[in-house]
Amino acid sequence: MTNAAARPAERPQNAPRRLRRHAPWLIALVVAVTLGHLWLTGEVAERLYVEPGEEARRIQRMEAVYVSEMRLTAPPVAAAPPAPPPAPRRAPKPRTKPKVAPAPAEAASAPLDAASAVAQAEAASEAVSEAALAAEAVAPQVAVSAASTPASVAAASAPTSVAVAASTPSQAASAPGFVWPTAARVRFKMTGNYRGPIQGQAAVEWVRQGERYQVHLDAIVGPSFAPIGSWNLSSQGRIAPQGLQPERYENVNRLLIRSGKPKVVQIDGDEVQLPDGSRVPRPPALQDPLSQMIHLAYQFITRPSLVQAGQRIELPIASARKIEVIAYDVLGEEVLDTPIGAVPTVHVRPRRLVEDNNNLSLELWFAPGLQYLPVRMMLRQGDANFMELRMNGAPQMGRPAAVNGAGSVPAP
Repeated sequence: MTNAAARPAERPQNAPRRLRRHAPWLIALVVAVTLGHLWLTGEVAERLYVEPGEEARRIQRMEAVYVSEMRLTAPPVAAAPPAPPPAPRRAPKPRTKPKVAPAPAEAASAPLDAASAVAQAEAASEAVSEAALAAEAVAPQVAVSAASTPASVAAASAPTSVAVAASTPSQAASAPGFVWPTAARVRFKMTGNYRGPIQGQAAVEWVRQGERYQVHLDAIVGPSFAPIGSWNLSSQGRIAPQGLQPERYENVNRLLIRSGKPKVVQIDGDEVQLPDGSRVPRPPALQDPLSQMIHLAYQFITRPSLVQAGQRIELPIASARKIEVIAYDVLGEEVLDTPIGAVPTVHVRPRRLVEDNNNLSLELWFAPGLQYLPVRMMLRQGDANFMELRMNGAPQMGRPAAVNGAGSVPAP
């Protein structure tokens, strides 16, 4: 009787032990369910911001199949874009038409008289004087034209194949010729600070179909098993002899609880439509925040003198807020320690011509031996917020697959 009566009293005492034993699994389940609900809430919030028909206007992503890894090689060789031919110059007309000395008369049986000889001598002297005046009028014009001919025009008459960063003729001969790749992807490890330390992973992808191109930057903030948000940039347009000509740029932020409205820059002909709906004139050589790094790499390939420290490249950039001109200072060569070994790079730092701490600035490290792909990036906003991306593996090469919907974004 005593044992039977004691058993019911033991059960409540053992219950806390079982609860403590299963507590880690219960906590993990609660966290997973909560994150799942928050992620779905974020997806719903993002969709609430999409206007009717916006999905159809979004960039339809070009997918790619990656088949190999890129290895360090000699920098590529490319022909510089053809320079426009100089306008022909016409020589000024002489002030008076030079007189031509009369042809000598056939030998006569009788000698010329004195008056005829004097007349012929005066005519010949006048013709020589007029010819000298005409030559003096033309010579200064020819000299000015030669002195004012730009160096780019003079270089256009030389062979167009240029070796980039090759110190010897043998290196230039062995360097691969530059061809726009059909697909390339670089993966990055991401660290930084935005209202506190952040970490994650990212990827920059280039895909080309004919003369059409797309560039994408996909970043996941937080650990891969429990991300807290993502950041997706996309640029598309066409390839021209002078570089990239973007036509549309999209910036999409997704957070767990709330997502921002996609920021879109549309470039149509001579006009640019900013995310707030305003339209402004399109300046020459305009780039967007994503296309600029591929366009800069192409400038280094076609204009090897720009690789030298101290050079500066100015580009107008259409951001989510405005169009501004940014000067990129070339700081020189810097060797980075990467997962594939020591990689020589060209360090480029942006400098705003008009100070503005609200916009993002993009500092870049290009690898000439990896077809000038960026292998390190530093994004800054103000003094406290930054995001650093470092290459964490060999770049991948591939080929285009199919055109996919805007909603499917492969994880970096």
